[in-house]
Amino acid sequence: MIMKRFSLLVLLPLALCALERVNLIKNASFEREDSIWIVESGALLEPNPAVGTTKDSLKSTTGLFSASADTREAPSWHVFLGEDSVAIRQEFHTLKKLADLDSLCWYQSILPRTNCYTSNYCLVGFTYADPERNGFGYGFINPEYSGVDNWIDIPEKISEDTTWQYFEKSLQKDFMGIDPQRKLASFVLDGWGVWFDDNVWRGQKVYWDDVRLMGYADYDVGVKEILSGDSLREGTAYKPEARIKNFGRENAPEFHVIAEVWEEETRIYYDSLPWSLAGDTEDIASFADFTPDHPASYILAIRTVMEPDESDEDDQLSKPLIYTGIEEPVTHPDAITLQVRSFTDLLCVSYSIPQGQQGTLTLYDAAGRRIERMNVRGSGSTEFTSALSSGVYFVRLETGQTTITKKAVVLR
Repeated sequence: MIMKRFSLLVLLPLALCALERVNLIKNASFEREDSIWIVESGALLEPNPAVGTTKDSLKSTTGLFSASADTREAPSWHVFLGEDSVAIRQEFHTLKKLADLDSLCWYQSILPRTNCYTSNYCLVGFTYADPERNGFGYGFINPEYSGVDNWIDIPEKISEDTTWQYFEKSLQKDFMGIDPQRKLASFVLDGWGVWFDDNVWRGQKVYWDDVRLMGYADYDVGVKEILSGDSLREGTAYKPEARIKNFGRENAPEFHVIAEVWEEETRIYYDSLPWSLAGDTEDIASFADFTPDHPASYILAIRTVMEPDESDEDDQLSKPLIYTGIEEPVTHPDAITLQVRSFTDLLCVSYSIPQGQQGTLTLYDAAGRRIERMNVRGSGSTEFTSALSSGVYFVRLETGQTTITKKAVVLR
């Protein structure tokens, strides 16, 4: 029985790091937890034909999520400047302040009603934690409609078709006039339709996808990097390790770090460690050994579990483990070599393979996702041409008999 480690708040964290931004919208892949979104009618009169949905299988761009607000159907009532709307809202897990937020990123597309003007009246923003629940945000607003306070009209033109456009806005820069200590209650996606005095109903279907609200959390722990390698050998112990971090400002006195190994849909390994971390600190979690006994496709997943937790996006990392069987003796230890040198935006690789053999060079990111692959022969050097952001990468050289994996760090 392996003794589980428990990291004291002030003794074991590795280093105090700059507080990192996290995605404050819970569960960035929304399909798994769309119940956290609330659809609300905003019509002045009934009935209200506007429709809001937190899933729209007919349209998506990133494949993560596609919410929509449809106000194309004109209501039966008709009054001057009558409005019909629908809002899709998500409450903050804890009350945040404007000072806690950094930027807002999203994809958006507008589908106009056939033979009808579109109002381009849709908003992405926030509500205050007060009875009026007013707020601020970004809007695509028809120039004929005025009187919307605290909303910045987005200057980019939205094409009225199925084209997706990406937006990334700095909340701190755009809303400097709002009290940074003002408490916020919810995040809102809002679509409107309007009767104008020309007796034309102006509505549209608005789609949103991959919405990310980047900011700073009070309570958030996660897995920053899997440190253990990606090679398994029959009968040889493999020790899962990961760098974990408290991304929040407050101490995390009690949470769990869990490692699992999956063979297809069956979990064949599990270990859980109780942990604690001071705010904005990191540590390394080492788990009990896992020893494979047969060839298979394995996946290592390491995750953190804590309540409350303001961001789900960093809670788990996973990567494939490559089973290489029993290592055969190498007659000439220097017959296959691999050297990796990292620069600001590229990796240079030198390799040597016995004459007559072919090898494969593969570049992986820290989560085990393959970025680039190339075939090589003999001896030489090459560069991976993919644009690389700062982070940890792994380069693997494989031949018919031997595999070598090297770690590299890119700093930009």
